[in-house]
Amino acid sequence: MENSTELRKVVYNVLLTQIQFGTYRYGEKLPNIEETSSLLCVSVDTARAAYLKLRDGGYITLSKNVGATVSVKLSAQETEQFVQTFFSMRKHAIFDLAASMFPLFGNVQWNGLKNASSETLQAMDRLSREVSTSAPYAILTHINQKYSALGNALLMRLVWQSSMFLHVPIFSFTDNLQYFEPSADYLPAVMTLCRNKDWPSLRAEVERTMKRLSFALNRFYETRITAPPAEEEITFAWSSYRKNQQLCYSFAMELLLSISQGKYPVGSLLPSQKELAARKGISLSTVRRAFDLLYSVGAIKSAKYVGTKILPFDKTTENSDFTNPVLRRRLIDMTESLQILALSCREVSLLTLSSLDGASVRQLLRELDSNRKRQRGETLSYFILKSIAELAPLQTIRTVYSELLLQFFWAYALRGMEGSQEYINRIYAPYFDALAEALQKEDYLRFSAALEELIIYELRSTVNYLSQLGFPEMENILIPDENRN
Repeated sequence: MENSTELRKVVYNVLLTQIQFGTYRYGEKLPNIEETSSLLCVSVDTARAAYLKLRDGGYITLSKNVGATVSVKLSAQETEQFVQTFFSMRKHAIFDLAASMFPLFGNVQWNGLKNASSETLQAMDRLSREVSTSAPYAILTHINQKYSALGNALLMRLVWQSSMFLHVPIFSFTDNLQYFEPSADYLPAVMTLCRNKDWPSLRAEVERTMKRLSFALNRFYETRITAPPAEEEITFAWSSYRKNQQLCYSFAMELLLSISQGKYPVGSLLPSQKELAARKGISLSTVRRAFDLLYSVGAIKSAKYVGTKILPFDKTTENSDFTNPVLRRRLIDMTESLQILALSCREVSLLTLSSLDGASVRQLLRELDSNRKRQRGETLSYFILKSIAELAPLQTIRTVYSELLLQFFWAYALRGMEGSQEYINRIYAPYFDALAEALQKEDYLRFSAALEELIIYELRSTVNYLSQLGFPEMENILIPDENRN
């Protein structure tokens, strides 16, 4: 996990919520900093920062001998008010996130379990028998176990954030367990299915368990939460970048798309940084950082006394500096993003297309045809996934997919390894055909399967390119099998 301000804030809010819920009462000890670091899967520094903020806010006392002790007295009425307010302010977001779990993580989880090592399965088996482990922390431990085989740090940050928003608050007080059926703890069943290598049944068990969460939440809200939804609710948020980087990366991606679409042809000059800043209404420093990003991926080059020139697409790789640690880290993030998309796009695409009316589908088909006419086959996946990110019926999916697509920017550095434009277009032509034909026939199952095939192809190619460029991390990236059985 990254040790960032946002991460410390999340950990702080989790601990504060547990105090306000009465999980830890006046005079009771919190887990020590090292224990919280382990239980919440964060660094000791992150946990310590959260404890110091709780102390400064008057919620706990800290001492070397005793540790962290709750220092606020909350009445039963105050505790109940905290519970009511917390869940009423997040009602729609919690239900939206719960409904998004299977489309986003169902196939991801299945692949993680299917490829789990024997050591991981043994650890999961032990966890299922440790009745003393508190529910929210057990969930986080289980997350690490069932997704670890995928070798994806970006995925772990996403799943961790979603669990902090959904699972940890729900299970922070034992009274809530009554709303979940005893059989909802599916670990024993999962262990049996994994040992027997019964993968179809495992997939069905994962889907059944994830979809059952919404029913449990309905029971919880109908029975436990009496406060009406707040006028201004809190939404689920996840960022693949720090907030101060978002605008810069978004603008850089916008420039790359303009280059790819021929608005700024190869060999032409970009407008000056001052002109772009004024045109877009953003700061000059943001434009300057965006230009630096374009330099790093070999898209542009500064020509003395002339301006900033657009480089040929097949020259990007040789003009990129793969020794740059920032570029290396971002290329790994990009690959991890591709893996998440490859594992989730079939379910997400099917859900999204099934929610559209005929006019929207026809519009998507027209846009697909327009994209094909640009003769830039390598932009196909971005176009389709961006459309899904904009059209998805669930806010959580729109949020997550929009964030993942920001990582596509870095793939530009590998463009020079893909071959000539003619070769690339030949590679992508069958995907255009399959996707267009499926849309015409309103065969959304076929469309989604073709999209999955496309993203897996791009993931496999990316892993191969980065392996050639000396990225040992690629050995840990699991490439899903197109055969789901």
